[in-house]
Amino acid sequence: MNSYYIVSIKGKNINNFLHKCNQNNINILRIKNISNKEILITINTYDINKLFKIKSIYKIKIMNSKGALKLKEILNRNLILIIFFFLGIIFLSVLSNTIFNVQIIGDNKELNEKIEKILNQNGIRNYQFKKSYKELNEIKNNIMEEFKDEIEWIEITNIGTKVEVKIVERKLPVKNTSKEYTNIVAGKSGVVRKIYAEEGEKQVLLNTYVNKGDIIISGEITKEEDVKKYVHAKGKVYAEVWYNVTIEFPLKYKEKIYTKNKCKRLYMKLSDKYISLSKYKTFERKKLHSLKNKRVPFEIGIEEEREVKIINDKYSINEAKIKAIEKAKEKVLQTLDNNEYIISEKPLNFKEKNSKIVLEMFFSCFEEISKEQKLIPRDEKE
Repeated sequence: MNSYYIVSIKGKNINNFLHKCNQNNINILRIKNISNKEILITINTYDINKLFKIKSIYKIKIMNSKGALKLKEILNRNLILIIFFFLGIIFLSVLSNTIFNVQIIGDNKELNEKIEKILNQNGIRNYQFKKSYKELNEIKNNIMEEFKDEIEWIEITNIGTKVEVKIVERKLPVKNTSKEYTNIVAGKSGVVRKIYAEEGEKQVLLNTYVNKGDIIISGEITKEEDVKKYVHAKGKVYAEVWYNVTIEFPLKYKEKIYTKNKCKRLYMKLSDKYISLSKYKTFERKKLHSLKNKRVPFEIGIEEEREVKIINDKYSINEAKIKAIEKAKEKVLQTLDNNEYIISEKPLNFKEKNSKIVLEMFFSCFEEISKEQKLIPRDEKE
């Protein structure tokens, strides 16, 4: 890339000066007239010394530069900033490929410690460089082979600067050898809808109302009113039970919801100007790693962005009532298991109070009410 100077020439007879330039083999690339007594000329950098050697009464001043010389000036002027920028890139590259946390997720503490020891031996520990997918897969297969009788499944994943290790322990079925005698009783009051008795005698019929604590499947096996033996009663009892749920819901509703969407992103900060390209409309940021210098108003680092959705709604009475019903239903469903469900629902009392509504709901639910209760044989009671 060629380099050029832009020079200001001031004097009475400009043409005479140009003639002297020609005599000294100074190649003038461009001439721009400013006034009758001033011009701007563009010359090659290697001609600048010849220009200043011309003996004349003209005022010569370098105004600017172009090409490689201009680039050099910019680089020299911003050298510290450029050095910190590239050091920051290198620093962030090292940080993003370094392990800062190894999280082992498993229920067996003793097994977790064994796995952690093997991971350490294979270089998966804090302040070590992350392993590639191929290396992680090889380590995983070796662990599976060594603990084939103890581990059902293991997954090792790089998540940012963290290594997450998920372990599912292999558990052999345990036979129930308990000698304890039990009854199955009602854990809640309700109307019995289904009884699954594996062991023991049924004590109630379907569609019968039972109170909490009533025996439904007895551990006493009788014949002609005499107890022949005692067993550990087994079974499940499902009943229709009832709930009254009171929900308050505001007519003006504002909520901040954190979504599952998040990402790590490079950011730069120059003076008070923050530079970061986010793909989320609204988000919260958390700095993870940064590099800055007190002498230079420049900062570079890695941040985590988490998407946030802001709900800011105003409801009519009917809309708020619908939302309150949904919220009450959700509250009940959270207490039910997969095989349990809401049979029916009905709004009861409703009132408006201090910019909110108060709604009372009735729910009828199908759910398991069976509960084991220790059975003491009659002869031991005596």
